[in-house]
Amino acid sequence: MRGAARALALLAAAVLAAPGLPATAAAPAVRHVVVLSADGARADAVAAAWPADLLADAAYTWSARTTLPSTTLPSHTSMLTGVGPAVHGVRFNAWAPGQGYIDRPTVFSVVAGAGMATAAFVAKAKLQFLLPPPAVSHAGVLPFPRFDQIAVARQAAAHLERARPHLLFVHVADPDDAGHRSGWMSEPYRQAIARLPETVQVLREALGRLGAPYLLILTADHGGHGRTHGSADPRDVTIPWVAWGAVAPGPLQRAVVTYDTAATVVAALGLAVPADWQGTPVLAVAVGRP
Repeated sequence: MRGAARALALLAAAVLAAPGLPATAAAPAVRHVVVLSADGARADAVAAAWPADLLADAAYTWSARTTLPSTTLPSHTSMLTGVGPAVHGVRFNAWAPGQGYIDRPTVFSVVAGAGMATAAFVAKAKLQFLLPPPAVSHAGVLPFPRFDQIAVARQAAAHLERARPHLLFVHVADPDDAGHRSGWMSEPYRQAIARLPETVQVLREALGRLGAPYLLILTADHGGHGRTHGSADPRDVTIPWVAWGAVAPGPLQRAVVTYDTAATVVAALGLAVPADWQGTPVLAVAVGRP
């Protein structure tokens, strides 16, 4: 797996974006993009738990930042719409069926609008707010704790191999649950974080079996401190951003904000980043032609 990723990186044609690259420029496409959001995963906790061999072929930063309020729905909305809360207006953190869907373009609507298939598996039902049909071809809600992060990843991986969507979004809730119950950086929280490498590997192995160039991004909506989050405290807003597959490995040399994830997704699939998005494709993530 790691050797294949290095070989693919050597064949990469270009970085997704450098400073000043026009938003309308399209990059050479990868075939599949998977975004794994680990709800509540503090960057320092993930960095401390991450095995060195699983970082050797990754592009990464432990100092990416989320938006304010640093809560689940506002942060995920920025992650998937490419803009901050001042633009998308989502500051609430509760949603129920019947309340309607996001009314802005998302990574799903951009990708689906180009005729590509999308899918999502989420551990919190309120994230359905961001998964309106028909932009999302398949949406699965796998609630925690009935489905822990490994179970969610396996369900998502099975769908990936069966349906081969171009974009797959996977959300797991284990770190956030442990943080609220026992405290961020508590032993239960550290145990949840310690399982993230296995969760990533389930998805990487499925992507590897597809035999096509891919991009897998691990990130988070927010961190936390004590038993809460939502503030501007660095422990709340600092998140991991790690990518595997068609990447140039090593530490990222630019600042990353969560709405850059949306731009990275659409650019990796060879699509133009919407001109009104604030996010830009992340430097040093290179893509190879299928």
